[in-house]
Order: sequence, then C-alpha cells, then structure tokens
Amino acid sequence: MANYRNQQPTCEPVDENTWLLGVTNDATSTPVEALGTNSTYPQAYRELDSVAASMILKQEARAVVRSSIPVILTYTLQYSFSFFSLLVLGHIGANELAAAALANMALVVIVFSPGIGLASALDTFCSTTFTASRDKTLVGFHLQRGLIAVTCHFIVIVPVIWHLDMALVWLKQDAYVSTLCGQYVRMQLLGVLPWLSFECIKRFLQAQGIMHASTYILLAVMPVHLLSNYVLVWSKLVGVGFIGAAIANVLTNWFILGGISLYTWRSKAQEAWGGWTIQSLWAMPQYFQLAIPATIMICAEWWILDLLALAASYLGSTTLAAQSIVINTCSLTYQIPDGLSVVVCNHVGNLIGQARARRARLTAWLGIAMGAVVGVVTLCAALAVGNWWGYIYSEDARVVACVATIMPACALFQMFDAINSVGSGVLRSIERQNAGAMINFPAYYIVGFPLGLFLTYGIPRMGVLGLWFGICAGVALAVSLQLLICMRTDWHKEVQRCMIRVSMDCSVLERSHKSGDDSTENDSESSSDVATERSSLSR
Repeated sequence: MANYRNQQPTCEPVDENTWLLGVTNDATSTPVEALGTNSTYPQAYRELDSVAASMILKQEARAVVRSSIPVILTYTLQYSFSFFSLLVLGHIGANELAAAALANMALVVIVFSPGIGLASALDTFCSTTFTASRDKTLVGFHLQRGLIAVTCHFIVIVPVIWHLDMALVWLKQDAYVSTLCGQYVRMQLLGVLPWLSFECIKRFLQAQGIMHASTYILLAVMPVHLLSNYVLVWSKLVGVGFIGAAIANVLTNWFILGGISLYTWRSKAQEAWGGWTIQSLWAMPQYFQLAIPATIMICAEWWILDLLALAASYLGSTTLAAQSIVINTCSLTYQIPDGLSVVVCNHVGNLIGQARARRARLTAWLGIAMGAVVGVVTLCAALAVGNWWGYIYSEDARVVACVATIMPACALFQMFDAINSVGSGVLRSIERQNAGAMINFPAYYIVGFPLGLFLTYGIPRMGVLGLWFGICAGVALAVSLQLLICMRTDWHKEVQRCMIRVSMDCSVLERSHKSGDDSTENDSESSSDVATERSSLSR
C-alpha cells in the first residue's frame, strides 16, 4: 500500500464560505469550482437534482434497495455465527449451553456493543469525506482513527473479561456455570480485536459504495465456521468439547479479517488508504467527539433487550424461556432495519459530501419511510406466526402459549424499532450522534424501562406484557424526537458543517505530508553530510 509520505497533498484547507469538492465515482476528475454559498453545488449535479421530487425518490429507492440486500445479508450472517455455536453447544449439556449464552450476553454488553459504537463514527467520517475531499486517502486516515479507537477499547476490557468468572460468582451465579463462562470468554478474547477491526474495514468499504465485499467474505467463511464448530467440539481426534466452539469463533474472526483485508488490498478501495501516519493519534479527540455519543446510542439500543430478559427472570422459568425466544426473534428480525440503516447513513453522507442538500433530504425521508414499511411488514409477520412460533424453540406447551401472548406486544415494538434504527442512521449521517444519545438513553432508561417495571410489578400487574408495553412507549418517544430533528434540519447548513469538518481534516493530513517531506529532506541532508565526511577522511 502507498504511504502518505510518498504522496503530494491534494486537499487544500478552506474556510466556512468556500470549499472544494470532488465527484464520487471519478477519482481522476478535475475538482469543481469553489462554492460560495450553501445553496449552490457542482454544475455536474445541477441537472440531476433539478428534476421532480418523485423522480429523485424513485432513483434513490432503487439505489437503496440494491445496496441494502447485501448489507442485510451480511448482518444476518454475522448474527448466525454465534447462533450456530449455541446450537452446537446445546447438544452437550444444559450447563454448557447456559455458560455459552451467559458468555455471549457478557461479550455483547462489555465488548461488542461499545466496539460497534466506536466504529460507527466511521459511518459519518468516511461517507462524507469520500465525496467531499479531493484526497481520497483522507478516508483511510479516518479508518486509522477507528482502528485506534477499537484497539484502545480492547485494551480496557481485557482485564474485565479475564476476571468475568469471579464477578459472576460474586453476583451469586452458579459456580460451575461461571467457571465455564470464564473459560469461554477468555478464549474469545483472541478473536475480539480481529472482529472489531473487520467492523472498521467493513465501514471503510461501505462508505465507498462497496456493499457486497463483506457479504462474499462471510458466505465463504460460513462453511469453515460450521465445519470447525463440528470438528473442534465433536471430533474424536481433535475435538476439545465445550471450549472448541470458542476456538472456532476465534478462527472465524481471523478468517473474515484476513478476507476483507485481502479484498481491500487487491481492489480499487486500496486507493483510499494512504498508509499509517502519526497524525491520526493527535486527531483522536475529534474522533471521540462523535464516537462516544455514538457508543451511547448503540449501547442504549442493545442493552435494553438484556434488561428485559433480566426483568422477566423474576416471573418464573416458563416466562423467562418465552421471553428468551421472543428476544432472540427480535434480534434476528432487527438485522433487516439495521442493514437498511447502514445503507441510508452512508448514502445520505455521500450526498452531503457532494453538497447535494435537496437529494440528501429526500433520501433521508425515503429511508425513514422504508424503515416504517419494514416495521409494518415485521408487525404483520409476527402477528401471523405468533401462535406457533414457540414450537420452533420448545415443545413445552406452556412456553409456546406464553410466546403467543408476548408476540403481539413484541410485534408493536419491532415496528417502532425499525423506524428508530433508520432514524438513528440518518442522525449519524449528519453528525448528530449527540442528539441521538440524548434521545435514546432517556427514552429507554428513564421512560421505557421504568414504565415497563411499573406495569409489570406495580399496580397494573400486567405480567411480562407490561415490560414490552413500557419499552414500546420508550421507543415510540425516541422515534418522535428523531422525526422532529429531521423535520427541523437545515440540510444546506449540514452541507456547510460537513465541508468545514473535512477542511479541518485536510489540514491535519497536510501537516502529515509536510512533516513527512521535511523528515525526508533531513534524512537526505544528513546522508549527504555523512558521505562528505567519509570522503574527506579517505583523502
């Protein structure tokens, strides 16, 4: 890969009234003229964006659907990896299955959800930069910052995960299950960093419109994952039992990282990588300004389902089993709006980087509308299968009946959650992670969850349905506030904010180029001095 030091800077700092833009699909094209006001944009896009709104919506709908299919498949495949591991371990014993389920929950809460939050800042930085900056290696500069952020996160969580079994015993969990859980998560640590790095590189590619690469890689690795799970758990020659599933997950994570790294190196996406630079370290505070609230957004959404399971555990084993089945179903169907959210976020970000405010606004509302359609379809499907869905997981008639009781409330939650997911993607595309964090956390943990507890254990005594109705109220509130922000957004100002930020990033990268050139000149001068001195000594 090329190095920053070997490239001449091609981005120029600009002020808030003037900026230079490039065209997305033509890296060799001449940059357009400077833009003087936030109501103008490149002539190349003027004719495309002057058509009727219905025509723009039709064009963008085709683009979003075409990009969403591989992304949704990618997220579904990633989710299925842990599902298959649990399926394999379920045939060993109840303690092993309980330990693996507890380990996965701990990894999601402590490792993966904060890691995804830190990496999701790349959705904003990379998508807007790819179309706003003439120097495409600025996208690779942001990737470096994402990799640094998730590495710092990994270093912080290692001691926590390493001593997880001790914490579980202190929390009065079964000692044997806690020991197995500790063994499982300690082995999984070997695969955490490659998984987080894969997430960063995946976003680096998606920002460039490359949505299919991660899908192909996961499809190629899936047979290896299934085979390694079977061999390492059940084989009489090399099988190691329970811990074999964790080893298989580690191998899978390294395989997907190797695959996506190889693809990036051999594809056109490599042009957006400029090599490592020390300036990425000094620019981390700006990255964390978006990454930390993005982490709060993600964690608020992911953790609430675990809290629902914990709250249901006091209602008896039958209710807990049914609640687990419903939550597992929610996690599976969530991959559809989540994938749509990623596509909308990157697409709107690309359009903002091109200063196409009108098309970005229409695409954002189109994405929210598509999220609503997905939510309604999910609602209808959940209502249709609710009476027999529990039989897929259990033969206990009481569990199946409880699942049928919960499914209507779960269906209502999924409808609002689909809109909420896409709305969060729109907020990420316009750098409003702070607003998203201030919406999600209070909506879920100040309104939704306490209300659910009151409806379940308070005067209404609604049972497990109270938990779901409470969280439905919370997510509906979050959706309402997100829609309000989108309605009040001035998209021309968002374009201007984007250009100011990209200009600042270009300045940082230019300093890196200059420092590299200066060090090269100093090295040349020192080498010349040494040669002169040696010549004089020889004479």
